[in-house]
Amino acid sequence: MRILDRYILAEWAKVFALSLLSFMGLLLLSEGYNWIPDFLGWGASFGTILQFMSLSLVKNLSMLIPISLLISVIFVLATMNRNHEISAARAAGIGMWRLTAPLWAAGLCLAGLLALLNAVLVPDALEAQNSLVEEAQFAALKSKGGTVIPKGQATSVSFENAKARRLWLISNLGLSTGQAFEVIVHSFDEKNREIRCVTARFAEFRKTPQGWRWTFRDGRDMRFDSATGSLMAQPRFKELTLPDYDDDPEVMFYSTKDPDKLSLREVSRFVDQAGSNPGGQNAAYAMRYHSILSAPIICLIVVAVAIPFSVGAGRISPMVGVAKTFGLFLAFYFLTSFCAAFGENGALPPMIAAWIPAVLVAAWVIPKLRSVN
Repeated sequence: MRILDRYILAEWAKVFALSLLSFMGLLLLSEGYNWIPDFLGWGASFGTILQFMSLSLVKNLSMLIPISLLISVIFVLATMNRNHEISAARAAGIGMWRLTAPLWAAGLCLAGLLALLNAVLVPDALEAQNSLVEEAQFAALKSKGGTVIPKGQATSVSFENAKARRLWLISNLGLSTGQAFEVIVHSFDEKNREIRCVTARFAEFRKTPQGWRWTFRDGRDMRFDSATGSLMAQPRFKELTLPDYDDDPEVMFYSTKDPDKLSLREVSRFVDQAGSNPGGQNAAYAMRYHSILSAPIICLIVVAVAIPFSVGAGRISPMVGVAKTFGLFLAFYFLTSFCAAFGENGALPPMIAAWIPAVLVAAWVIPKLRSVN
């Protein structure tokens, strides 16, 4: 590594660390303001609060790293430009691509770190944080003599299995008990016409080596003519087991949660089993899945956008470059949110909606990078 590379990396690392620590401090203040009163009201211990705050830092690192990278890259390049260090390097025959190679390497490493965070650390932190909140709420209800809802229980479950063309409606689902109450399962053909409807007052489910096994009790098995929609038969049953009805109740439980609160593992399981129906409720979960996968590319986008706006002609204050590029960064986030809304509503395929912002920014910034070089 050349002396110039070490110098650029050292200057960048100082600003990056300072920015990251500053944002982490602001995040702790915000999280503390929002959650500490709730935990104190639930009677949680200091250790639980401290653990929750620590998990908040891990959970939000994927958001703090790109912002800190943006500010550090702009500030370092703008400072070098103002002090004519870039001009001296270019006069010595060093091109912009080679001059900014340490920053590209840092962005690539942070992209890999972001992928690792999203795939491993952030899901663990998010699930542990949700568990802490649920346990604190349950403990508070129990201490006051209120009705405690068992962990892993949900009401009014609506789950669409787009792959198997089934729609489940469950009044009460208990993962810990292996039971479901007031169950209705609609089955459809390839043209989305209803061909079967199983209703049961009660159902049991258990996991077997072949998959999940559902046993319906005390209900009706209604069959419909797919062409006319007329009811052909509706025999009553005391017990009914359908081998092909192997839907995962844990995935059904995910459908009761906000997609943004699910980890990569959870949305991956959801999309793998339920599929991505562009016109149905599953699109929001598929959008969450592809958004997590496309997130690491933002580190390279930050470096690409920062370079042209940090090395302009003239002795411009570093803060001017920070302000300009930060505005572009906000525009990128607005575009990302705009495309995400279309992906969640089914107007665009979730995978395309997740990658469109990165493709558009790349098409816009590559000519600018060439002109700067």
